[in-house]
Amino acid sequence: MQASLFVTRPSAKRRFVTGMLGVVAAALTLSPGLEAYAQSATNLPPVTVSKPKQRAASNGVQGPNREPIRIPVTSTACRAAGAQGKPYFVEFRSRTAVSYGHTFVFYGRLGPGNKFASYKVAGLHPKGDDPQVYLRGMMVPVPSETGASWGDLDEQYLTARFCVPLTEQEFRRVEAVIRDLQRTKTTWHATTYNCNAFAADIAKAANLDAPNPNMYLPEQFIKRMADLNARPNYSAFIQGPARQN
Repeated sequence: MQASLFVTRPSAKRRFVTGMLGVVAAALTLSPGLEAYAQSATNLPPVTVSKPKQRAASNGVQGPNREPIRIPVTSTACRAAGAQGKPYFVEFRSRTAVSYGHTFVFYGRLGPGNKFASYKVAGLHPKGDDPQVYLRGMMVPVPSETGASWGDLDEQYLTARFCVPLTEQEFRRVEAVIRDLQRTKTTWHATTYNCNAFAADIAKAANLDAPNPNMYLPEQFIKRMADLNARPNYSAFIQGPARQN
């Protein structure tokens, strides 16, 4: 007589109980290791992220601690770019920063010697000194400021500069665009509208070819802009290694 084999399938309730017992057993087995990992994690040093202080510089000092400016603003590149009938200028600059650098713009009137007759500074950066605002700006737009920031007026931090001489009519057009950008660009976002994008919009107002602002870090962005606009009386000046601020 041939024997028959019957396999009884466990009920859903039984399978659930058996599975839970397995999970508990695994947890008990791993608990010493998990406990040790948790203990080691709590002993790790805290991670801190900082960014340059963004308060405007003036009167030979800058920043919340009134740090002295080591290398004042010069017109080295613009002096070489001087052209007949073009007494004004716009200069695109980059400097070092704790993060990946900063792009900003000088604009005004050329002067004799190694100084500008007058100038203003414009650049987009997160508002205030709180590094958490900067970190949030990596993910979502955050409130911005559009004037001079910490380090802009100290050329020890300068990494690249590209100067374009302008007629009065050209300058008035650029100045009007900068004012409009300062009025309308109220947020900063690292991956959509950042300091490079702000400078690119100013470059377009000066009839310049602007690089893609999201493809380059600030120093490379300025150098690429100079390459795209290599014309007589336009002057690029690349600094040597700058000190980190």
